[in-house]
Amino acid sequence: MLINEHTPPESGKNGIVYRTAPDNAPVNIKPLEGLVEGYPIVFGARTQIGNYFTEEIDPHALDDADLTDIKFMVNHNDGMIPLARHRRGKRSTMDVEVTSQGLHINARLDVQNNSTARELCSAVDREDIGDMSFAFGVKIDGDEWSGLDTDMPHRRVTKISRVFEVSAVNDGAYPQTSIYARSAALDNAKTVLEKARSAAALDNEKRAASEQAALRLAKEKFLFIRSLKNYD
Repeated sequence: MLINEHTPPESGKNGIVYRTAPDNAPVNIKPLEGLVEGYPIVFGARTQIGNYFTEEIDPHALDDADLTDIKFMVNHNDGMIPLARHRRGKRSTMDVEVTSQGLHINARLDVQNNSTARELCSAVDREDIGDMSFAFGVKIDGDEWSGLDTDMPHRRVTKISRVFEVSAVNDGAYPQTSIYARSAALDNAKTVLEKARSAAALDNEKRAASEQAALRLAKEKFLFIRSLKNYD
């Protein structure tokens, strides 16, 4: 069965984020029937993104997310034909449901006519593949940061804009024992953290400037009142 051990890094491709499901999110599979079922997204599970920050998905992060078209892929390979697909209002070969635990999927792979589906089921059955991953976008102001002044800040994703796809991946483990371009993805994770810290610093500067302006106004008002009294 598919069991995640680590979280892969963030990808800079079109602002899409890639993450593996947490350790406690087993995926059941029936290789001969091509059925894959489980939770690629689990709420409230904290995981470390490189050496930059920890992250978790808020239980309400999917409340307004676009789940109308989600593909089931291997290793986030956009060039391949999806092994299954959920499409609202159209014929679907994968069902998705948001539960209290997270995003649940039930994919039906065509092992009779699709050699990649057969290969995947065989690899999973042999435990050569052991992770699942999901690709998603985050809304503007859709995350909350804490501990930005520490070595390991924490990011809580509160508003996911869209889930693009879920994937079976070879290896989601750190450090960069990669199957795809992890170094660039880690660089992007670092950029996300730097932007959050810059935004926090800017807020602090604005707050300090506002306090200084208020202090100057109070001082000027005091001097004006005192001058009036002296004049009287």
